[in-house]
Amino acid sequence: MPIITFWSTINKPTGQTMSLAAIATKMAVEHTNRSIIISTKYNDDTLESCFKVSNNKNVIQRLTKTPNIEVDNGIDGLAKLAYSGRVLPDIIQNYAQTIYKNRLDVLYGYKEVTDRPSYDEYLKLKQKYKEIITNANKFYDFVFVDLDKTIKDDMVKEILRISDVIVVNLEQKINMINDFMELRKNQELLKKDNILLNIGRFDNFSKYNIKNISRYTGTKKDILTIPYNTLYFEAASENRVADLFLKLRKVNDADRNANFIKQVNEAGEKIIYKIQEIQMGV
Repeated sequence: MPIITFWSTINKPTGQTMSLAAIATKMAVEHTNRSIIISTKYNDDTLESCFKVSNNKNVIQRLTKTPNIEVDNGIDGLAKLAYSGRVLPDIIQNYAQTIYKNRLDVLYGYKEVTDRPSYDEYLKLKQKYKEIITNANKFYDFVFVDLDKTIKDDMVKEILRISDVIVVNLEQKINMINDFMELRKNQELLKKDNILLNIGRFDNFSKYNIKNISRYTGTKKDILTIPYNTLYFEAASENRVADLFLKLRKVNDADRNANFIKQVNEAGEKIIYKIQEIQMGV
């Protein structure tokens, strides 16, 4: 039961979360495996924009008639359970949102709440994120992790260390590719054979196409591409990603969205193939 971690070498937009959401959702549509997306990010609502329709916290507040009640849910609630030694693999689903029943759940990252310490508490709770991910790996077939964009943080290093596959997200720019290649020379965590490169918002007409990037980096099959797609980015701002991928499950080759769906599907298949390679020791 592999852990697939999406991560970026720099703190710049790379389409990391959007790529992860597309790939994990498409895999959930095509396969019967049970998956979860776990965000370790602080105050980032990208995943919630993709999926979340209702705010359970607001519902609970109305029912209790106490508007300022603090309701622990998501990864922060689980982290507090971990401190008390009460995190079990099957409990995690209770803190996650179900996207496709028995196929895809999402555990959203830490969000600010009124009248309580925010970033300081996040720094404390994130020490338990590795434990949460490890326990999720005992319950789900695939654990997708949306990881913070730094390698200086101990939590980031620990999660990269336990990851079966690391998807490094880059922009389609030569300087970013060069920076990654240089970083890989100096970081033991990135010298393994479990690395895949992903180019988010990929432009098929750029001179830095797959063929040239493959030649430049010396890789042939370990590059994923998620092209920019207007329909997807609109759906991702309106909580409609799950519906979109069901709608586009069978798309005609002449459809303007066909190339996007094809490349997302190929990205998922490459991840599965990489997992199989690692398991077989190829």
